[in-house]
Amino acid sequence: MLNRPLESGVPGIIEALRGATRSRHARLASLPAMLRLFEGDYAISEYRAHLSRLLGFFEPLECAVAKATAPEDQALRLHRSNDLREDLRIMGATARNIAAIERCTLIPPIATAGLRGYTYVIMGSMLGGRILIQRLRAVLGPAASFCFYGGGSVPYEVAWAGFCSDLEEEKDGENVQSMCATAVGIFDAYTAWLSEPPAQSGNR
Repeated sequence: MLNRPLESGVPGIIEALRGATRSRHARLASLPAMLRLFEGDYAISEYRAHLSRLLGFFEPLECAVAKATAPEDQALRLHRSNDLREDLRIMGATARNIAAIERCTLIPPIATAGLRGYTYVIMGSMLGGRILIQRLRAVLGPAASFCFYGGGSVPYEVAWAGFCSDLEEEKDGENVQSMCATAVGIFDAYTAWLSEPPAQSGNR
């Protein structure tokens, strides 16, 4: 969290978000479920189960965001759950399989003032995909689909430019505490969700 007033400007707000979430990001990256993505014997069945778990988190998270968001807000355009659904469909999941996937019920409250903290977390998931995609393609081959880790329907550069443009609307650090708290809450819930074994699998 912030311990002193933030200087105005986009770089200062981004640095505040980075500082608030740095340890959370490291903890998420060190989870066995995430480290497994980098191993040479990673199997496509594991990948499908992983994407199912991600959908179980991102879909209810996006529903919570929609309740706190104006229709024109950029956050509503970042539908990572759509990319996950498309990946699963391409790899053989039926609508019934997808509906049966376990959904997270412990999504943190999303305040309107903190929405850009949510967008910051989504930016991280997109950037992480850019790092992973070549390795996943090499290990899993053409049978795997990479809409989610490949960037999805909104390219990272476009999403990042829109995010920075939105941050320019912040004056004198207004709402930054709420943004940081929102990002931290999402990271904590995300880590907890990926740390638990799924109760069921909807992609078999």
